[in-house]
Amino acid sequence: MAINIEKLDKRDLRRLELFTEIVEQGGISNATLTTGLSQPVLSKELITLEKSLGVVLCNRGRSGFVLTDEGSKVYNYANEINGLLSDYAAKLKGVQSKLIGHARIGCLDNTVSLSSNPLSKAIEAYYQLSDEVELTIEIADFTVLNEKLAKSQLDMMIVVLDDHQAYSYAHVEPIFTEESCLYARKDLAETLRNNNYSLESQRINVGGYAADTMYALLDVNQYQNLKLIDGWHVESGLMLTLAGTHISFLPTHLIKNHDYRDKLSALKPEQWHFSSQFCIVLKNQLKALSPAASAFYDCLTTAAKESS
Repeated sequence: MAINIEKLDKRDLRRLELFTEIVEQGGISNATLTTGLSQPVLSKELITLEKSLGVVLCNRGRSGFVLTDEGSKVYNYANEINGLLSDYAAKLKGVQSKLIGHARIGCLDNTVSLSSNPLSKAIEAYYQLSDEVELTIEIADFTVLNEKLAKSQLDMMIVVLDDHQAYSYAHVEPIFTEESCLYARKDLAETLRNNNYSLESQRINVGGYAADTMYALLDVNQYQNLKLIDGWHVESGLMLTLAGTHISFLPTHLIKNHDYRDKLSALKPEQWHFSSQFCIVLKNQLKALSPAASAFYDCLTTAAKESS
């Protein structure tokens, strides 16, 4: 079937871009996460593109998302167009002699005391590139950061992902790790030691990205009256642990670099501990970043290598 189109306008280019994203994500449903658009909007854009080209690009339904022969050809052509546009963008970027722009970064809270966190070094290097760049940092929990990234209110976020979440993003780059142990206030820790570390009847903060890891480490099913508090958060967990009413998994750097070492003790640190992998996460491909955001990404990855 011949494709009926004489000239591409910017709306056609945008629809082709969305079409390639849908193909690469394996369907409209998955593409909602990477494009930030709803299924009805993506379906409408795909139908409009098919009408504009005069071909059926894919079969979609209960059997899954499958490209037609014409769809495969259009997908290849669209990738060629994207490649050309990227080449021209690189050439135009070279015309600009001075880096100008604004990078918007999101990061999980309570990581500033971690020595391997390269963020401060990256910020310093970034501002040395040009006096015409700016940077804003949003410190929040994963839910807030993820929502802002999806809405393109952030260029990138520095977070911990579980195995399933990692497949929802176009680019994920590991940069540093954080160690956590199970802590209790010293008087409670002494009581637990004297009781052979039985956690029966204890209140324990669990949840977040490491919930399954916490459950497995503590073997929670062996207890009859374990009180699991689903609301794990570093700062709230620290407050509750300092109160002596709860025990919590907390980052070791937070305890070591503040005045908490005299108040809290790690419980069986050789057994009850885990590592968290922090990553730079992008909604779209790396090449889609603005010049300023791309420059900061380079500063961040360089600083991470130097800190490792």
